[in-house]
Amino acid sequence: MNRKDKRSRKTVSAIQNTLLQLLCSRRVREIKIVDLCTAADINRTTFYLHYAGITDVLDELRDEITERVFAATDPTTDFLDPQDPLPFLTTATGVFETYPHFADFIRHSQDADVFLTKLKNEFTAKLCRRYLQSCKNGEENAECAECVFRFLTAGVLDTYTEWLKSDRSVAFSTILAKCAPIVAAGQEILAKRS
Repeated sequence: MNRKDKRSRKTVSAIQNTLLQLLCSRRVREIKIVDLCTAADINRTTFYLHYAGITDVLDELRDEITERVFAATDPTTDFLDPQDPLPFLTTATGVFETYPHFADFIRHSQDADVFLTKLKNEFTAKLCRRYLQSCKNGEENAECAECVFRFLTAGVLDTYTEWLKSDRSVAFSTILAKCAPIVAAGQEILAKRS
């Protein structure tokens, strides 16, 4: 089925958001497809038109988040001349906030750590590919680049997670602004190695 079809996209969103909501109180292995379908107000046939199982929903959600973040950021980021990383960080958190139950899922789900680890891995891999494509000596620095990107990605996502778990009295944009120099320093390390 075409996921770009408006009705199909609405169904997929309902499934994703309902799963995030259910994961706030249950483990992924405890959620049955019939429970998800009932809560999302769809039938099982509709579910199976889109997914083979519950974990496929989470896998697609993670892929979708990654694609949306990277589609909304400049793919020609020049790692040789580091720029302000704040727009990338702001875009990433903006995408997270478009999922109504994402913050609650991160705060309350026992499965959130696994999801975030896989998300960090995807972000790291995409950032490394961008780096390798933009640098003439990228291949020589691939191992270093992966370590730097893994450190930066983990730091930013872990900071976001801790902020969600806090009382959120400080705006996340303020926290991002404080993190931006650290990310910029990581980019500078890569620029020197290129």
